[in-house]
Amino acid sequence: MTTTSMSVQDALWLTMDRPNNLMVVDGAMILRGRPTAAAMREVFATLVSKFPVFARRPVRAGLGWAWEDDPNFDLDELVRVIDYDEPLTMTDVEQFLAEQRSVALPKDRPLWRAFLLSPVLLADGTQGSAMVSRFHHSIADGVRLTQVLLGMCETDEAAVAAVVSRKAANRADEHSDGVVDIAVHAAGEATSAVAHGVGDLMSGAAHALRHPRSTVKHAPGTAASMIAAGWHGLEGGVGLVRHPDRLLDAMEVLGVENYRGTNDLSSVAKLALASSEEAVWTGEPGMVKAVAWSEPIPLDAIKAVGKAAGATVNDVLLAAVAGGLRRYLDERDDEVEEVIWMVPVNLKPFEENLPPDLGNYFALVFVPMPLSSEAPAERLEQMHHRMERIKNSDEAVLTFGLQRVVSTSPGQIAFFLTNFFANKAIGVLTNVPGPRNEMTFAKAPVHQVVGFAPCSGNQPMTATIFSYNGGVTVGFATDAGLLPDPDRLARYVVEDLATMGVQGEAQ
Repeated sequence: MTTTSMSVQDALWLTMDRPNNLMVVDGAMILRGRPTAAAMREVFATLVSKFPVFARRPVRAGLGWAWEDDPNFDLDELVRVIDYDEPLTMTDVEQFLAEQRSVALPKDRPLWRAFLLSPVLLADGTQGSAMVSRFHHSIADGVRLTQVLLGMCETDEAAVAAVVSRKAANRADEHSDGVVDIAVHAAGEATSAVAHGVGDLMSGAAHALRHPRSTVKHAPGTAASMIAAGWHGLEGGVGLVRHPDRLLDAMEVLGVENYRGTNDLSSVAKLALASSEEAVWTGEPGMVKAVAWSEPIPLDAIKAVGKAAGATVNDVLLAAVAGGLRRYLDERDDEVEEVIWMVPVNLKPFEENLPPDLGNYFALVFVPMPLSSEAPAERLEQMHHRMERIKNSDEAVLTFGLQRVVSTSPGQIAFFLTNFFANKAIGVLTNVPGPRNEMTFAKAPVHQVVGFAPCSGNQPMTATIFSYNGGVTVGFATDAGLLPDPDRLARYVVEDLATMGVQGEAQ
């Protein structure tokens, strides 16, 4: 029986499960076809043989955790095929995924599950199916999990070769735009095109993320010492737990206002320690969850709007998300000037061959989203300027330093710090630049892909933007007690895009 050690980062996610917020990455592939049960199981059998961690369970190992081969491993227990008498609607599929988000994965078994639901009624009137997957965050981060998921699909070999070539070219230049790959909580990297979207905002911090120690050396003395403290645990995080306000105080007394590193440090501290702005969705999350996503939106139309405004695809999509949130609040006579999202950023270069133990290698960056403007064009301009500022800063490496404090702290302190920082954000937002060409899963063409990161603390929602085969899907996974109608949010985002000139649905 094989046992392998579990990193402190992976163990942190393992122990962060709470009944009202599970640390599980949930996703769905909508298929134009119905794979056989044998084909479905064959795909996952190949997955397990390639990545043995999917056949292992977590076990205690001294003061830490390890992965141990499950002596009772049974693929049929983990992969289920569910046939219905009547076709499911897309709302039914969303409801199934929402119900799963409240189901904990038993810790004495491998921490993943997959379901094939069929038949499913598609928007064009044809029947297909849905593959719903659930992977615990302790296995890997969203980048790697989505890379695994897309790696289970077949696609045009020439297209894959072209993507790998582009990725290699990006690695040759650390400072090139898009070199930082973004998670989901789920980023598709196995066959993805050169990263766009939220990845653009991190291009200026790419070198800092890849070489954080050298970046620290260029910060002013006091700031460098504080960042470096993150690498050594900052006394196990005890200081921040007892006096979290001291971090902001220390930033403000640095006294070098025009120095980029100092300003970035102060900006991160203010974001991390700011009081959350209450809204209609503020409160304690419950056990019941809700999920909804849009039909694919044509990517070319979004690009055209961005080009005309001198903005990126990411700027357009985030401005539309801001518009959807604003409209949702307006209808409930609520007003919020700004919300803060946590955006996952990959810390490892693209890898054609993932290691068998996978693991977590990402940081979370705070991204403020202004909701004050009613005009879509003005919101787009605000979002563009906001992203440009972050893109040209070193905030990613600084938030990564804070994350190191959390991951190396004792369990209860790590729990406190994770919730402390999580509660400064409305939730996690992932932007996934997936494959540009059509894939097949178990011989069935893939129509749409969507994935949702888990929520931490009292976060009421997580949002996803997933680009695939010329279309973009926007979705929300929410706490049903705090935000019971994510379908409205998804619809409002699509309608806001329409006001900017994005029309029609992707083919």
